[in-house]
Amino acid sequence: MPIIKKSCSRQDFRLTAFYASFRFVGYIHWGELTMKLRIRLAVSTLLTAFVAVCLASPSLAADKMGDTKAERNVADTWVFWPNDGQFQAFETGVKKHVAWRKGAGDPFVWKVYEPVVGSNLDRYAVQSSNHAWADLDSENAWGKKSDAGKQFSQDVGQHVGKMQHIFIVTDEELSHWIDDEGYRYFGVTTYHFKGGHSADIKDVLKQVHAAATSQKWPYSYLVRYTVGGSGGLSIVNPMKNWAGMADPSPSLLEVMTNALGSKQAAQGLIDKFSSAIKERDYTVWKYRSDLSTPQ
Repeated sequence: MPIIKKSCSRQDFRLTAFYASFRFVGYIHWGELTMKLRIRLAVSTLLTAFVAVCLASPSLAADKMGDTKAERNVADTWVFWPNDGQFQAFETGVKKHVAWRKGAGDPFVWKVYEPVVGSNLDRYAVQSSNHAWADLDSENAWGKKSDAGKQFSQDVGQHVGKMQHIFIVTDEELSHWIDDEGYRYFGVTTYHFKGGHSADIKDVLKQVHAAATSQKWPYSYLVRYTVGGSGGLSIVNPMKNWAGMADPSPSLLEVMTNALGSKQAAQGLIDKFSSAIKERDYTVWKYRSDLSTPQ
């Protein structure tokens, strides 16, 4: 559910402007509601796709959207905006519904996230990650067979004012993720870029990732592309607590300087990336284990 590193106002964007990670999880019939819900197709946090860039060059995202079992980099994401005054009822309904799904044999595990820093705090993200595209067909078949849409309407639907459905694709070649059950917060920076900068953006991301890898930078990050809504490229980084908001040591700028041989070269890459940005948004999401699929 749920949509990258620290404050992007700092010189190197915490360079988490470049990377971060937010594990989302899979596909279901959350959206088959019998009630009439106003669909809001906008970027959720969380987010994974050069889609903004791909508006000018669709092939960039397509390159990462393989359909083999080996490419388990797809996350199905639902974002819900509860009705005013019904947040507690919504949470109660979600707890009931995820318990039902597990008991009914849902093959997907769903995680719920709540934004705690950012400009849009009135929503929840529900996600299932690490899927191949074909897995979504299997989940869809289970949803129809189990009548999950009807059950969702009964448990949660009446408390939902708006909803959004997107797919998030992780670029495994540009990401570095260290599994840790202790992650509780996820910083997500979502970018939309100016037209005509596809090649520049991809070049910068490749060089930054190569530098971080060669220097063994000990921090997790994900590069993700959002499929649906207004699209966007997102960089996600995990944190165990608020202390994780502190500047990394060494900083990514220092790592890039060491790898490229000079601070000037490192700053040049940052400037190249920055000049292509049309707009960006930063949100911190908190993992809600109490609302997620029971263990």
